Amino acid sequence: SYLSHIATIIARVRPHPPERKARKMDISKLTHGTKLVLGASIAFLIVSIFKWQEIDFQGIASVGVNMWHGWGVLAGLLAIAIIVWEGLRLANVKVEIGLTPAMVTAALAILLLFFTVLKFLVSNEFRTFWAWLGLLIAIAIAVGAFMNMQAAGDSISEMGSSMKAAAGSAAAAAKAATDKSADQKAPAAPAAPAAPAAEVVDEAVVEQADVAEMPPAEGEQPPQRPA
Repeated sequence: SYLSHIATIIARVRPHPPERKARKMDISKLTHGTKLVLGASIAFLIVSIFKWQEIDFQGIASVGVNMWHGWGVLAGLLAIAIIVWEGLRLANVKVEIGLTPAMVTAALAILLLFFTVLKFLVSNEFRTFWAWLGLLIAIAIAVGAFMNMQAAGDSISEMGSSMKAAAGSAAAAAKAATDKSADQKAPAAPAAPAAPAAEVVDEAVVEQADVAEMPPAEGEQPPQRPA
């Protein structure tokens, strides 16, 4: 029909919208160290939900706790931070914080290993197989982060220098913001009050009146007031 013919012409003439390129996560481009860090961090979170300490009451009942107690909470949060950070790298999201991506991963991995060891040493009673496995996985995460730094051409000394520079910049920015807010809150000094002119004129008039009312001395004529 006539209407379908017009609709066909409009469909041919109307331009197609440009295709949006979706961000692809190409895991094949990741280094072996990054793959080890990412996989071990996921395994660490899985192991963390099992009982790291357990007491068995003669086979009748058992009571235990997982890693998410005390220092283990910080270790678990650091594992989540590593997974999120590596996910951002896979999505090609760039975050500038003064350190290279490999240095950030290494710093998080070192902290995770530190708090895991601290948790392992503090909670040293009735350990289970899962506690030992979690410690080994934390060591694997740190090793993978070190391998990732080597692949990126970074070193521990460069990481320390970059962290000091970033900390100094953050401290300077915080001090500048504090000084600026203090200057804005400080009240301005009040101006010195000026002597009122009307009071000066009144005092002069009073002095003239007192002189006019004083009695004249002997031999002197009283001052004549103007009519």
